[in-house]
Amino acid sequence: MKVLPWVGLVIAALAPSVSNAQTIASRTETTPFAGVRVIVGRTASPATNFRATIVSLCSDYVHVTATRAPTALQRTSTWATAAGVQVATNGDFFTSGPRIYGYAIGNGVAWPVRQTGVDPAVAGEWYYRRYGWIGFGPGAVEFSHTEWVKQHATGLGVADGWMPTTVTTGVPRGLTALVSGFPELITEGQPYACAVPTAATCFPDRTDMRARNPRTAMGLTRDRRTFLLVTVDGRSATSAGMYGTEMARLMELLGAWQAFNLDGGGSTTMWVRGRGVINAPSDATGERLVANHWGIFAGSSDGRPRAPGSCRVVTAPDAGVLDAGTLDAGMRDAGTDAASDLGVRDAPLGRDVLLDLGDLSDGGRPQIDSGGDVRDAPSRDSDARDAAAPVEESTLGDASSQDADPMEELPEFADAASVEMPPGEVVDSPAGCSCRTAQSGPAGLPGMSFALSLGALTLARRRARRI
Repeated sequence: MKVLPWVGLVIAALAPSVSNAQTIASRTETTPFAGVRVIVGRTASPATNFRATIVSLCSDYVHVTATRAPTALQRTSTWATAAGVQVATNGDFFTSGPRIYGYAIGNGVAWPVRQTGVDPAVAGEWYYRRYGWIGFGPGAVEFSHTEWVKQHATGLGVADGWMPTTVTTGVPRGLTALVSGFPELITEGQPYACAVPTAATCFPDRTDMRARNPRTAMGLTRDRRTFLLVTVDGRSATSAGMYGTEMARLMELLGAWQAFNLDGGGSTTMWVRGRGVINAPSDATGERLVANHWGIFAGSSDGRPRAPGSCRVVTAPDAGVLDAGTLDAGMRDAGTDAASDLGVRDAPLGRDVLLDLGDLSDGGRPQIDSGGDVRDAPSRDSDARDAAAPVEESTLGDASSQDADPMEELPEFADAASVEMPPGEVVDSPAGCSCRTAQSGPAGLPGMSFALSLGALTLARRRARRI
């Protein structure tokens, strides 16, 4: 029997690891803001100090933001103070430009392609299009696996996330904050593990995961209602830092179901309003200048709406919605491969996405980058653009038309290598969660009311025939 060369890597990733002996030796937890818990702790095996911010995405006043494309690097504390957030960490790896290794959206605006790892100009770089991401939008929380995980999706049993088996630069329409990272630390509940965490086969897409370093990571719980930001200190006599496998184990111990590695080393920083930088940056000069950041708004004093910005709604079966495009904690909606509460069907397309996410400013209307970089950058599959045009999301209808062929609808997406699509309509629901609404039938008539009206009309006609 022929053995594919990557099968051994997948088996190694699922194998038991010596880092599983790692434990949390001590922890102190505070709640500086409603919906935000901050843990100051220390692990054993290795002896390392960590800081964790646990964010309840469905708490009042909680909103997630990220850095808009900068013209210069900024310290995390400087950016956080200017942005007015209550908590902040550093974000993606970066190089001069500044250019990040992955893709990014900040404050509702997508970064220009020329400042990302999507840019064809860096096609020869080792990090080109290898990233995964976590993104937030009104009533939506989404993530996308890294290139390596998607290439080994079958062996890893991957089934969740944005286009889970398709390597793509596409992102769902309507995301307002997105930060990339790689490699993956936890893939759909399975922490990355190696029998020997320093072996060449461990984290084949990132060699620096095989050394103990200060690290930053981001993660989500299974229901996508809790966001985790975690830092570990290192390179000191009191804190050893962590291998990639050890960071994966820590994220698991803290409750993450999906997790990604962010920039580490001297970049690792966690800042909390009123307390300042709460970890110990390893650079001799202190806090490092970095390209982008995660920020958390929390508490009524942050000036944000009371309704949480990205509370993922799971629609009850009797709510009158045939296919809301939701994925709950344990079940997938029948007949769909739905990924988020954007109402997006994540159809397993055999090609790359068609459109690019550009500037989301100006009330959500598309704006092309003035430098022309977005418009001129070719996509990976340029033939797909000529073969098919983007299809608008269908409104909810009756069961026979909606579920007869789930492949009839394309997901609403934008491709980081082309032109963007505007976000969907967002309203504040009475339940206190910003959610996207689907309309059906005459303009301004909610889908459920319209369906009830049709049902009443049909019943009246049947009674008339009997009379």
